[in-house]
Amino acid sequence: MDQNWLSAAGVAIDLAGFLVLLREWWLAFFHETTTAALAQRRAWERSVRHHHHTHASDQLRGHLETAARIQDEMAQRNDHNLHMATLQSRKRMFVLATVLILVGGLMQLAGTIPVKLF
Repeated sequence: MDQNWLSAAGVAIDLAGFLVLLREWWLAFFHETTTAALAQRRAWERSVRHHHHTHASDQLRGHLETAARIQDEMAQRNDHNLHMATLQSRKRMFVLATVLILVGGLMQLAGTIPVKLF
């Protein structure tokens, strides 16, 4: 009787692990979508800056180039920090899902092993 409960608990833990893995895949999908949107936004910002640069006076061009470089560097740092935070979250979700799936599978296996009764 205890083995049946062990098997049922194993299936529940296995399902929980699979659901956590689905959440990780969901995060991956939205991360890729966000990354693509950020790249498109950065390209648009560079295009606007280029337009301003071409219509600026010679005195203003040096300032605009420096400001553009600083903005690009800040945007790169922010994008990198966001990317690393998302990867950390995804890593935790993946490890948790893996542990749950393995424990659930082992519990199911333990629940199916025949026990000798004396």
